[in-house]
Amino acid sequence: MTISILPLARRRFSCAAAAVCLLTTLPLSASFAVAADFPLKTQPVVAAPLWTAFYIGIHGGGGMGSSRLDDPDFQIANDHVDVTSRGALAGAQVGADWQFGNLVAGGQLDASWSSIKGSVAPDPAVILSGLSVQYQSLATGTGRVGYALGNVLGYARGGVAWANVDYKSALGSGFPIDVNHQRTGLTGGAGLEVALLGNLSARVEYDYIYFGSASIALGTRRNPSNVDHELQLVKVGLNWRFTGDYLLAR
Repeated sequence: MTISILPLARRRFSCAAAAVCLLTTLPLSASFAVAADFPLKTQPVVAAPLWTAFYIGIHGGGGMGSSRLDDPDFQIANDHVDVTSRGALAGAQVGADWQFGNLVAGGQLDASWSSIKGSVAPDPAVILSGLSVQYQSLATGTGRVGYALGNVLGYARGGVAWANVDYKSALGSGFPIDVNHQRTGLTGGAGLEVALLGNLSARVEYDYIYFGSASIALGTRRNPSNVDHELQLVKVGLNWRFTGDYLLAR
């Protein structure tokens, strides 16, 4: 009896091929199952703090001042005289802020042109009487700290101030005495700033400035007069903020 081995060989070859296919496709199928059970997670994008930025800006507003002159020789007034002044101001600022959670800290330098001025009419009985005061320019260097709620920042600030003050006496005489002097003092204030579209922000601010007493010669007297000044200012302004995102985008 003759037995054919061809069908048997074919069956064995088919089984072997099927086993190879199963072994080669099993890892690929398992990897798809794992991927389906454990999807890949991307790292969340963390936005930079809104108020962390360098900025430049402009401001305008107005103010009221009071200047007190103590006259030890009674040549200008009996004891002392006060001069009230009012006017407008406009200028520019540059600064930087850093935000830590809701806390914002920073610093600023600003300079303003000013037309804040006032005068006291001469007393006909006192030849050197009659005073005028004008604040021609102002500047401050301050630090500030604030609390941010989203795009709204409330802050307080404080530091040093400088002013160029033109002081005149003897307005009732034919030869007025003009003293232009530089003063340094202290300033403090508070404000509210709101981030608008893009990198633009707007703010409103109140500032108080005090220049302590200084000796000024306003005549031929032996003892100079002591003069001090104080100012209260209200400013509105716009800032353009150079944030990290803005710089990278350019």
